Amino acid sequence: MKTSTLLLLTSLVLPSLSFASTHTTKALVRTERNQPEIQNVILTDLISSDSFDGEFFKVVQGKSETAVRFDASEELVLRAATTYYHLTRAHTYFAQKLNSEYVQKMGKITVRIDHKNQFSEVGHFANDALEPQFNNALTVPAGNGSNAYVRHGGKPWGLEIWFRPVKKINIKELRTNNLQAAEMNVLLENFRNQVHMQSLQRFLTNVIVSWTDETSTENPFSQESLIRAVGASVIMEVGYRSVDPLNRALSRHWYWLDTAMVPEIIYHEYAHAALSDYLVLSHSTAVIEGMADFFAGQIANSPKLADKIKKYNTYNGKNAKRKQDYMIQFEMTEFANTDFVFGLLWEMKNIVGAEKGEAFMFELRKKITTNSSIRGQLVEGLLDTCEEVCAVPFNDRLRILRALDHKGI
Repeated sequence: MKTSTLLLLTSLVLPSLSFASTHTTKALVRTERNQPEIQNVILTDLISSDSFDGEFFKVVQGKSETAVRFDASEELVLRAATTYYHLTRAHTYFAQKLNSEYVQKMGKITVRIDHKNQFSEVGHFANDALEPQFNNALTVPAGNGSNAYVRHGGKPWGLEIWFRPVKKINIKELRTNNLQAAEMNVLLENFRNQVHMQSLQRFLTNVIVSWTDETSTENPFSQESLIRAVGASVIMEVGYRSVDPLNRALSRHWYWLDTAMVPEIIYHEYAHAALSDYLVLSHSTAVIEGMADFFAGQIANSPKLADKIKKYNTYNGKNAKRKQDYMIQFEMTEFANTDFVFGLLWEMKNIVGAEKGEAFMFELRKKITTNSSIRGQLVEGLLDTCEEVCAVPFNDRLRILRALDHKGI
């Protein structure tokens, strides 16, 4: 009787257990020198023996709900393996190193590669007729869709991460706001105006001297005098008007970004998901993007993101150590993905100490929201977090304030 009871209990329990397995395949990884390289990796936490379906992630293609198989095309398998491998690293970082209860309880995330559709809060996928998406990635919040969507058989969806297909696009077709180019143009134009003003002052001085000094024999309107007075201004003007044509001739003409093949972009998107317990996934702002960049940099163990990976990426990447002063434009949605906040948070980590820096930033997410401004709520959040976390709050808060002042905030 006892034996039969034990067998009955075993038959009831065993089917409900999932035995995680591993699989060896090729994926793009970073070497110790931060160079991209295709290597054999071991994928863990798999619940399927023939596809990219695991305890925490399921990698599918496009709108499919079926996991990509291990025997799919070589290119598709490489992209699926790269996303699965690096997402697993990111999950381990938040679940184990930062001990995030939110991540530990998070359900399986569907990861879509080669997915072109726009996101729709009304029905998950926007209509195929709408402009397809390329060269970017998106973390999608869970949703139920509209009543009409449900009535027509639509089902709720969970948290998802989408990696778009790569597409070669001419630079002229890109609708971007290049803040760095705008900054340089402003500086160049100011310098140009100063040179013109100095030339004008020299010319007027020569004219006045020739009129008032009876002993002067110099003709301010002679060719030699004019060249001395305004020569620098002429050279400056020629150079100024040559910058744009020269840049167009020398700069690259084509752009592409295979987000599923760039580890730091994969970490960045997962960071959005891991931080979404407080930083709601609604729209891009400088603060929410900077926070995701910071943790992507921590997982990658580098202050540079998407660097030196030209085969899959012509995007310049981000550098936390780039010297930048605060500009009001950084608050605008158009410039949400600049690296100012990334650099600011990286510097704050060094102020409070590398060991405490990660825990400090993870605690910071509770003090801010998706809509927080840099100069307002982010600054307040940094100081409030330091009050709770820093070893010597008074001294560390002063150091933070000095660093913020040097950044122009």
